[in-house]
Amino acid sequence: MIGGEDTINRWAGSPGGDRFEMYWTLRAVVSGTPDPRTGYLCNIKQIDHFLNDIVVPHVYSCAADPDQPRGIAGALLKVFPLAVQYCPSLICLDSLELHVSPYTRFIVDGEKNMVMLTRSYEFSASHRLHCEHLSEEENRNTFGKCGNPHGHGHNYVVEVTLSGNPNAQSGILIPMNEFDRIVYERVITRYDHKNLNVECAEFQQFNPSVENIAKTIWDRLSDAFDRVSLHHVRVWETPKTYAEFAGQ
Repeated sequence: MIGGEDTINRWAGSPGGDRFEMYWTLRAVVSGTPDPRTGYLCNIKQIDHFLNDIVVPHVYSCAADPDQPRGIAGALLKVFPLAVQYCPSLICLDSLELHVSPYTRFIVDGEKNMVMLTRSYEFSASHRLHCEHLSEEENRNTFGKCGNPHGHGHNYVVEVTLSGNPNAQSGILIPMNEFDRIVYERVITRYDHKNLNVECAEFQQFNPSVENIAKTIWDRLSDAFDRVSLHHVRVWETPKTYAEFAGQ
């Protein structure tokens, strides 16, 4: 599997409502069997061609034209079958992914014929990794410095991904302000600048590892959204380590 990408515009700006004037990055992910002679899955120039000449103009015009209020999600979903037609032969277009800001991305999954929307959020919190049923030596061997009796802190990044079909009229999955409000009310304000072990009841008997934090955030958001589904939650504890939970 390989991915190719290109940019839609070269100017940074600020988002306005559900439309964005940003430095956008478009990524196509394709899969197949490499050519035994060249080792290539395909010629990257072919991917660049259908991204630049087919996908980019369509998505940009639909997202920017007030007379075509399909929104970004609707535009991506609409252009996907066309992109499949222009995709190089012998490979499969698996997904189109559009990053409209460092904190927001849309993905069209070809196999599932749905759009996924991801938003990123941050909170800072402290925790201590410690299990009461383990001896002090076992805790030290298991958690090391993370078992410091006075705790330690992280700047967590939470990625929340929703999935569904865009509204037929607006072309959007969910208004961004509604998305943000739900996540802030249910997650960010609850955990930001907190000692998770002490101030959050769910972690007093539940070790606040990044794995458990991801599952707990899923539980807090699983019934929060109408018309769309919670697809998965990813929590970055450090730039190198994340845990992801996608339901049972």
